[in-house]
Amino acid sequence: MVRNLALYTVVTALIVIGAFALYRVWQPLNIEAIELHYLPENRLRVRVNVATNKSASVQVKYWLKGGMDTLWSDVYADQSSHAVILYNLLPQRQYAYQVKARRGADTDWSNVYSIETKSIYHTTPYFTLDSIAGSIREDMQNRYFLTQILTEPGAAVIINGLGDMVWYEPFAKGVKVSSWTPDRTVLCIIGSEDIPASGGDEIVEVNLKGEYVKHFKVGEGDMDKRVHHEVRKDAEGNIYAITFDHKLFDLSTVGGGSADTVRADGIVVFDPDGKKIWEWSVLDHLDVLHYPTILKDKNDLVHGNALYDDGNGYFLMSFRDLNQIWKIHKKTGEVLWKFGQGGDFPMQEDDLFFAQHYVHINRRGELMILDNGIKRKQSRALSFKLDEPNRQYRRTLEVKYPPAFFSSVKGNSALLGEGNVLTCLTDPRLFVLSDDAGNLLWKISMGGDPYRIEEIPLVAATP
Repeated sequence: MVRNLALYTVVTALIVIGAFALYRVWQPLNIEAIELHYLPENRLRVRVNVATNKSASVQVKYWLKGGMDTLWSDVYADQSSHAVILYNLLPQRQYAYQVKARRGADTDWSNVYSIETKSIYHTTPYFTLDSIAGSIREDMQNRYFLTQILTEPGAAVIINGLGDMVWYEPFAKGVKVSSWTPDRTVLCIIGSEDIPASGGDEIVEVNLKGEYVKHFKVGEGDMDKRVHHEVRKDAEGNIYAITFDHKLFDLSTVGGGSADTVRADGIVVFDPDGKKIWEWSVLDHLDVLHYPTILKDKNDLVHGNALYDDGNGYFLMSFRDLNQIWKIHKKTGEVLWKFGQGGDFPMQEDDLFFAQHYVHINRRGELMILDNGIKRKQSRALSFKLDEPNRQYRRTLEVKYPPAFFSSVKGNSALLGEGNVLTCLTDPRLFVLSDDAGNLLWKISMGGDPYRIEEIPLVAATP
């Protein structure tokens, strides 16, 4: 009798468990709980905690009340509990949001709720839209730009085309330079103000949720040197940067010491795990004994300030004090040519550039730079079509900026759209957009020294 009762109890329990399991399987997908959390460490991000009755993917739709554009969070993969981060928000605004849960063909939508963003109290600069042509206003509203704050405390910052800050990531140290990656993350060189030449002792990759994806520090792992002026990802996901380098030379024949330290620049490449896989030094490709100002400049020789992977197995590297661009083989380190003053391409006087920045290949396949123009005291955006086999070139673009826009250091120029030119001018603290004839279409002034500005894809993904 006791045995039968026990068996009956077990069978009943199994039936109940099975029935409950079937109920869970067959019941409709349902969003059970939603909690909104403001994040005091970052006023332009909020967290939405979502619980569902079964494992589901979740995405949040949100929009500015009274606005026309719909924004979407990232898609959070199958779970029953999610912490969704919303970004691309403006400060001191009213938003509405709605949660969408999906499991196969089964979809559930929440009610519509409200978000009220707060003012930004971190040390971030102001951005002022000084002027914009009516013909581009609508287009610029839907464009986003990455820039950075070099001073301490620093920040990586994303603004929209009207000068509104929509994302930022603060750091105790300065953000010396930043770049957007194909993985929708931001790469930064981080360093204190006492590190010269836009240098830093950390490389940080941060996603739009504010999570550190990678964090390399000098003295940890394979990062044995400080980096400066450039950090980017290549097509394989490797991270490359310009490094500080130094070697001992006998300079006694030119009035120096028999074991003088000469400091210059190099290239370093790390794999995605932070292992150093390639290194190069400009000091292996310079005759320092015949460098005309070696004793004066031995602590910062030639000053590399930009590095670009052309996607075809070569780096383009800019050297400010040489007024040259070098093409370097990514495996052998061989220098194939030098373009600029005293280089391998005979150049017209008007085409020479001085203290240039931001060398890259633009969408037209041309070599493009910002000519800081310290010799002429006039900054220009320039691009060139190179005939490499014959060492010939043709200047294809020249946008001259007025004397008030002159920037002796830093900055960049790049194409925006079909023919307009986007430029960061560091000394006057300006972002400008011009047509290819030099007519000013858009101007933003800012508080703080920017290193560069780059257009990036829309911050928020669509479903």
